[in-house]
Amino acid sequence: MGKFRKKPVVIDAVCWNGHTLGLTNKPVDLDPSKVVDSSVKLEMPEWLPPCLPPLETEALTRASLQPGEVRRYLDFLHIGTLEGVMAAAPGDWIIRGVKGEIYPCKPDIFAATYEPA
Repeated sequence: MGKFRKKPVVIDAVCWNGHTLGLTNKPVDLDPSKVVDSSVKLEMPEWLPPCLPPLETEALTRASLQPGEVRRYLDFLHIGTLEGVMAAAPGDWIIRGVKGEIYPCKPDIFAATYEPA
């Protein structure tokens, strides 16, 4: 069986700190006792659609999302993808892929896969 290397591509990504508008350009320290680093810039990138209003249950939230839609329920952002609905927890990265698709990525996977461009 052959071995393959991932092609180098540049993606857009922000780290979610648990607040609807709390997306950052750096990994998030989720310890509430720590002061937010002044170099961490909160932003809402133009490529990320606004969060839809939350629904009463997680089941309704997950069932009602189309690819590219985002809805917050409790401490998670639910993101509609082509593979179904994926949940992003605080500290996860939200990525816009090479075809414009939006999906979450765990911090350890993001650190192992991506570096600043």
